[in-house]
Amino acid sequence: MKVFDAIIEVWNGEPVDEVYRKYSDDVKDLPGYNLEYILYALKWILEQEGINFKGRPQKKQEQLDKILKRHNIIVPKGREGSELAISLFCEIASGVHLVEALIRANLDVVPRKRGR
Repeated sequence: MKVFDAIIEVWNGEPVDEVYRKYSDDVKDLPGYNLEYILYALKWILEQEGINFKGRPQKKQEQLDKILKRHNIIVPKGREGSELAISLFCEIASGVHLVEALIRANLDVVPRKRGR
């Protein structure tokens, strides 16, 4: 949950270096990528989502708003494009299986062998 909190803080515009310093000791023993790497990569990806965003159906927007509201997350101004990604993280953080969360987000996961 500390990694999730750090992601939300960066999404809200906090500088990665400050967020990293705040959480690095809490997550240093977790497996996987270093928190600093995760935060810088996601910062870039989430900003790209905002640049590419052209809107979404109202029903889907209401669904995303509801997910974020359950986690007491307010969408920062101009970050609507990355709201889908953040809602995916919210679902996973609340215990939804990764595959189910991807399906709910309408993200298609093609098995590696079938994708060739």
